[in-house]
Amino acid sequence: MNLEFNIAVHFLTFLAKHADERFSSKALSELICVNPVQLRRVTSQLVEHQYVETIRGKYGGYQANESTATANLGDLFQIFTAHNAQGRLYTGTKESECEISRKIEGTMKAHHAKEHALLKQYYENFTIQDILEETVTTI
Repeated sequence: MNLEFNIAVHFLTFLAKHADERFSSKALSELICVNPVQLRRVTSQLVEHQYVETIRGKYGGYQANESTATANLGDLFQIFTAHNAQGRLYTGTKESECEISRKIEGTMKAHHAKEHALLKQYYENFTIQDILEETVTTI
């Protein structure tokens, strides 16, 4: 899991709860408790994948659409974690004299891919509507 995935779930859950309202990115960044730059990185992906509507201009902002509440968390997880390798993830180098150092990266990459697949499979059981209902009932 990573911050962008969490921001996406929070953002979509908030918009699903307030489906008939439109919010500016500034208001949303304050409500979601993140930096506006972080929010824009996430919202650009959500707009591109058509999970929300965006209207530009003085009275513009973000608004839920017909896909917001039914967005599957497995799909969101894939969008925000598939290529999100920030920094070095693995140790070792293929140029090492040590057999372990030469091969450990490939071994750990295979485990990481399996871990990712299991997490995606877990999240496929939930939609934004499920998260909204779970969040509202636990408050």
